[in-house]
Amino acid sequence: MSRPWRTSAQETPSGYVPADAEYSAGGDWFDVFGLSGGRLALVVGDVVGHGIAAAAAMGRLRTAIRTLADLDLPPAELLTRLDRTSVHLVEADEASDAECCSIDATCVYAVYDPAARTCAVALAGHPPPAVTGPDGALTFPDLPPGTPLGYGLPPCDAEAAVLDLPPGGLIALCSDGLVEDRHHDVGAGMERVRGALARAGGDASLAELCAAVVGTLPKAPEDDVTPLLARAR
Repeated sequence: MSRPWRTSAQETPSGYVPADAEYSAGGDWFDVFGLSGGRLALVVGDVVGHGIAAAAAMGRLRTAIRTLADLDLPPAELLTRLDRTSVHLVEADEASDAECCSIDATCVYAVYDPAARTCAVALAGHPPPAVTGPDGALTFPDLPPGTPLGYGLPPCDAEAAVLDLPPGGLIALCSDGLVEDRHHDVGAGMERVRGALARAGGDASLAELCAAVVGTLPKAPEDDVTPLLARAR
């Protein structure tokens, strides 16, 4: 479990559980960074595969997101530009006869606005986050799934969904390794995660909630797992 990232608006614990794979280096990543106006960006991404190539692609995408975020783009537009960037990176490798590393990835990008008490979320082929609604219920909202990165297709055809996130509300992002494997579909995995968060209770710390989610996994998961939780202060 990594050290929590704290601001006056949110606290965000995260974790990383590597897959039981031949290569320890994977392509999952998470990021948390501040934006203008006291807003906070939350990112979880997943590059297909393991090994040095996946880790290198992950590093390039993470850097690109940070660069695009400096332009203060809405989440949907940022993911669209990130897709174009991933295609251009591969084309540049091919043109220079460098070792080409294809970039095939999914991503969820969320921007929390503490003044508006909302969270704008866009997906590029990635599972949606679990969010506490105004009624206090924790659900996985039905969001447009988008297209994975690296295909040259717009990941997001519409604006990002804007979700209410009241004080004390929780948003939980994760890579697909947490909610999907070859034995269970993503719907069952999402319900498993939601149940773990609900059982831990609203009084549990974020570190305890993160541990509860990871605790639902088998000892040797088939894919990397990256949970990222945040609670509005």
